[in-house]
Amino acid sequence: MRHRLLGLCILLLALGVGLASAGTCVLPGAGGIALQITGNGPLTKTPQGAVVQGSITLSPTEDLAAGLGATFYVDDKPRGVTFQSRPEWTVDTTKLSDGLHAVRLEAHEGTRLALSSGNLALHVANDTTSNVLLQQATAAEPAFVKLYRKIILREIVFFDKREADLEKHGIVSGGRIYITLTDLMRHIGGTMIWGPTSSYVTVERNGVKVRVIPGSARVYVNGEKQSLGRASFRVENRLFVPIRPMLTIFGLTTDWNRAQHRAFVNTK
Repeated sequence: MRHRLLGLCILLLALGVGLASAGTCVLPGAGGIALQITGNGPLTKTPQGAVVQGSITLSPTEDLAAGLGATFYVDDKPRGVTFQSRPEWTVDTTKLSDGLHAVRLEAHEGTRLALSSGNLALHVANDTTSNVLLQQATAAEPAFVKLYRKIILREIVFFDKREADLEKHGIVSGGRIYITLTDLMRHIGGTMIWGPTSSYVTVERNGVKVRVIPGSARVYVNGEKQSLGRASFRVENRLFVPIRPMLTIFGLTTDWNRAQHRAFVNTK
């Protein structure tokens, strides 16, 4: 067993994957909350999430605003509500099956979703002899050790009961769901034209023309000024917009399903 673990550690270091006998790692969330994981056993951060063993503690990296209730979820199942400014939740991973799981933290103000980390990948690897981390290739292929399998997390937005195929994952901020304007128009249909400068972008669907100004809640619908309620913003040269007010402009509805943590859009 010691030889197997030593071999795994050498391979992880050779591939540049951070490994600690015990310690912490931070998983950046999509919606304004980053989760810190503290473990009493080996803890590995990978590009897809974290590989954990034993007992771990989850907490946000920063205090939450006063009055917000926080709920941790594992595999979309809530694990209680707390109103602490820096909520913590301890997980005994030996009570979870080995393999991929999804964790997230949501902050609520009353019934309004204020912030969400989005689902983050957690790979439980307590059985070091049989876990996928140590699976071997077939005998006909050169032997190697798999570090992890890529987890594909479900998107927060569904269009016509089908999961959105988003170029960039949706973001929850201030109780609003944001996706890129490009992704929005791809799913509802229409055209998109950038202005002569990067100061605005115009989209059109079924005769409704909307000029969106990055960094502003102000839009112009067929030349008339309106407000989205929340400002659009750029991340990595992508323009994110709040989906509900944008869809309302085009006469489309959005329903939020809290139990499923999903927004459902009907384009028909």
